[in-house]
Amino acid sequence: MTGIAVTGSVASLWRYPVSSMGGERLERAPLGPSGILGDRIWGLLDAQTGRIASPGREKHFIQVPRGHARFTGEGVAISADGESWAVPDEPETIEALSAIFGFRPLLKPFDPVSGAGFRPRYEHAPLHIVTTAAMRSLGRDHPDSVIDERRFRPSLVVDWPDEPDPMPEQGWIGREIRIGDVVLQGREPCGRCGFITLEQEGLPLDVELLRTIVKRYERNFGIYCDVVVPGEIRAGDPVSLS
Repeated sequence: MTGIAVTGSVASLWRYPVSSMGGERLERAPLGPSGILGDRIWGLLDAQTGRIASPGREKHFIQVPRGHARFTGEGVAISADGESWAVPDEPETIEALSAIFGFRPLLKPFDPVSGAGFRPRYEHAPLHIVTTAAMRSLGRDHPDSVIDERRFRPSLVVDWPDEPDPMPEQGWIGREIRIGDVVLQGREPCGRCGFITLEQEGLPLDVELLRTIVKRYERNFGIYCDVVVPGEIRAGDPVSLS
């Protein structure tokens, strides 16, 4: 097809049903105008203070990514160990998460009506992409770090060859990105906070990682995208640029 070059594929696909908690890796996912079905539909608060979890900004919440969440089709299920799952207000699981977090969590669905009810602390873009090329570049710039996609909480990791630009996805802003029958458009770079430095399951604390991204990439890593044509995305789908 004229003007279309296929040079990548979907390496992995992620959903984060509860904002700030650990997500779930998927083989396929339906994608609508607002993103992957079930993504970031609930939030987590400190039950005592009512503060919304912000692990990248407040030390009080830095253990929240160690909790697990998955989408059930109608709501969310949570887990302290990634094996035993329960509804969000199940007492035994809440107690187990309290022991991990250091505070008692309260989980609530976000209200879809603007200005009413429980609102997210930030408005996330429909989709977030990171390329394997960018992660390899970061690994070369920060060789003592464990560069793992889970630190960056992408919706999609795109397998992409190395280019002179250390972060090729920055060149996708304003362009159409085709994944099977789905069409996205790059919107803007993804600015990073301290969340990427936090300890997670199998990942150590890495306070130098953010400093490297600030110095090398002006704090940005990956891009946000809008959904132009929704559909279903599958791991392994070809990725092409207009």
